[in-house]
Amino acid sequence: MSHQSHSHDHDYVTQDSKIGSNEKKTIFVVALTFITMVVEVSYGYITGSMALLADGWHMASHVGALSISVITYKLARSKSLNKKFTFGAGKFIPLGGYTSALMLGLVALFMGVESFERFLNPTNINFSTAIVVSIVGLVVNLLSAILLWDSHDHHQHDHDHSHDYVHDHNHKSALIHVIADAFTSVLAIVALLTGKYFGWNWADPMMGIIGSLVILKWAYGLCKATVWELLDGNSKLIQENQIRTLFKDESDVEITDLHIWRIAPNAHACEVMVYNNNPKGSEFYREKIQSKYDIQHLIVEERCCIH
Repeated sequence: MSHQSHSHDHDYVTQDSKIGSNEKKTIFVVALTFITMVVEVSYGYITGSMALLADGWHMASHVGALSISVITYKLARSKSLNKKFTFGAGKFIPLGGYTSALMLGLVALFMGVESFERFLNPTNINFSTAIVVSIVGLVVNLLSAILLWDSHDHHQHDHDHSHDYVHDHNHKSALIHVIADAFTSVLAIVALLTGKYFGWNWADPMMGIIGSLVILKWAYGLCKATVWELLDGNSKLIQENQIRTLFKDESDVEITDLHIWRIAPNAHACEVMVYNNNPKGSEFYREKIQSKYDIQHLIVEERCCIH
C-alpha cells in the first residue's frame, strides 16, 4: 500500500511569501546602491573630488554587504538545498543575518579606530564638499530604508508573544545596515556643519566615535538574536508553558520532555514525550496542539506509566 500522498517536504522558505517580498526589496536596494556608487565614482574621477570617490567606494562596500543578503535568499529558497538539509534550508536566513552582523561590527570597530586616530591627529576637511556628499549618502540610505521598511513584521502573531520575535533576520540585517549608514550620515552632517560654522573640527571624529559605539551595539544585538536561532534556542514565539497549559486539565497526562525551536522563519519543530496511564494515541495530542499553534514538524511520543 503506497503512502506517497503523506510525504512531507521542508520547503518552508519557498512557501513563505514574506521572504519572497523581502528578497525583491533587497534586490531593489542593491540596484539603487550600485547605481549611486557608479555615479559617485564616475563623477569623482571627472571632477577630481576625493570626497566623492571615497563615498563611492564606501557605497561599493554596501553593495557587497547587501549582496550577501540577496545570496542568502537565493540559497534559502533553493529547492535542491531544501532537499539536502534535514529541516530544509531555513537556517540560511539567520546565518545571513549573523554574517551581516559580524561585518557591521567590523565596520563599526574600524570606524571607531579611524575616528580616534583623527581625533588625536586632526586633518584638513573640505567642509562644503563633504557636506554635499553626506547629504547624497543620507538621501540614498533613507530611500533604501523606505524600500526595506516593514511595519508589519509581527502582524501574523498574537500580541502576547515575545516582543523580540523577528520573522526574517536576513531582512532585518539589511535594514539595520542602511539605517546605520543613514545614522552615521546624520552625525557626519551635524559634525561638518559645526566644523564649518563654529570651527569645531573635533566634532567630526567625536561623532565618528559615537556612531561606531551605537552601531556596535546594534551589531551585537543582531548577532545575539541570530546565534540563538542558529543554535536552536527555545522558540520565542511559542513558549513551552503554553503547550503544557493545553493539557493542564488532563490529570492523567504528564509531559516529561518538550522541545520547541524554529527551523525556518515561518516554521517550528516540536518534540513531545507524554506519560499517561490511559493511552489516548498520538493523534489526540497532535490535534490539540495544532488546533492552537501552527507547528509544521510535530513529533509526539506517548508512553504508559508502569510502577
